[in-house]
Amino acid sequence: MSRKILVSAVVISLVLLQGCSSPSMTGTPASAAPSSGGSSVVSAPKVSKVQNPLPASVVSKHPCDSALTDAQLTELLGMVPSARREDDPTGPVCGWQKTSTGATIGVGYLTNVSGGLSQVNDRQQGDAYYEALEVGGYPALAYNSTETAPVSDCHVAVGITDTVAYDVGFVVGGNRAGKQDPCDVAKIVAQDVLENLKAAAR
Repeated sequence: MSRKILVSAVVISLVLLQGCSSPSMTGTPASAAPSSGGSSVVSAPKVSKVQNPLPASVVSKHPCDSALTDAQLTELLGMVPSARREDDPTGPVCGWQKTSTGATIGVGYLTNVSGGLSQVNDRQQGDAYYEALEVGGYPALAYNSTETAPVSDCHVAVGITDTVAYDVGFVVGGNRAGKQDPCDVAKIVAQDVLENLKAAAR
């Protein structure tokens, strides 16, 4: 099973999608595990075309400066933590962590992933949790590569054009694991980011 999520001390780093090369990002990589011998490989479903693509310029700013507002961060985390910037091979990444609980939001613009959401879709289809969905009318994918219970983190990738996507991740902090669904929060974060990108396109 794919293990392409790398976690640093503060931010969730985004999925590494660079052809067939090995992950080589800042942070500690999660170990790669082979697919179970008893499970069959299923082809990834095709990603829907983006019906109302946003201009690529909406992800030209760093996500620390454009992905989430202070009001949104306050609603999500109860405060506005200091932003941590990272330059990832997939594109710029920003992370916010509530130090009192460890709850963490990460947002990355996959500007260096030429295949956009389709490429994420192809790479993550074998994950423990994998769900095709829509966020605000845009094709999206929720996924979690771990099978550890209780699940404490989840990612949602959203295609804003057929070749450009962004990815958000949420890690449940402290003793909230098992009491809060990280994918529910990640979907809210993805919607918030989308609204901000749409506003930047006006």
